[in-house]
Amino acid sequence: MSGQGALPPQGHQGGAGPSAGSRGEGAHHPRSLADVPIRPAATVLLLRTAPSGLEVFVQTRASGMEFAPDVTVFPGGGIEPSDDGDLRVTAARETHEECGVRVDPDALVPLSRWVTPPGRPRRYDTMFYLAALPAGQDARCVTTEAVSAGWLGPQAVIDAWLAGRNKLMAPTYSQLHQLLPFETVEDVLGWAAEAADLTPVAIVDGMRREDRRFPGYEQYAAGATIY
Repeated sequence: MSGQGALPPQGHQGGAGPSAGSRGEGAHHPRSLADVPIRPAATVLLLRTAPSGLEVFVQTRASGMEFAPDVTVFPGGGIEPSDDGDLRVTAARETHEECGVRVDPDALVPLSRWVTPPGRPRRYDTMFYLAALPAGQDARCVTTEAVSAGWLGPQAVIDAWLAGRNKLMAPTYSQLHQLLPFETVEDVLGWAAEAADLTPVAIVDGMRREDRRFPGYEQYAAGATIY
């Protein structure tokens, strides 16, 4: 597997995350929110080229979920022991579990990396990957964690957020924002392979990036923001 699937270092957050393959919330019981461990995770932007242009598969999480209820997200989740410490394997497994699509872990293209800010009940160090919908397959909602799912253009998802019809976390908005210039899957993958920024994004003190603002910052900060 590529080195971009290996577990990333987490020292930039001032504390070590869980060991490779451990479930952060089960491996450690923090005394306060400041002690919450960081769990490695992976998310996949599953893409296809439709007659109207580029589309991405999104799902809305169930209202009973402890993490990000009622929020529109991409398929993804935390690393499991069976993933052998490889986030690409995590990404592929979660994609199959949540939308029934089997993707090749080695074909995933890294797009960005985000870290949940301190003070949250759950924290993740998440790698976002791009993946083309494999030929002969289609995505559908096959998880009880989501109440709806489907293919939409990136702008359509953002427009729904602007109109108050969905909720988007900053990482999700930023990934959608980066897709806006592209019309085809090939264009996105070609760009990301050369120019994707994998510098960790860690929002602290509100809507601020530690080293610089994330893609789409100005537009997201002007709307209904949530992490």
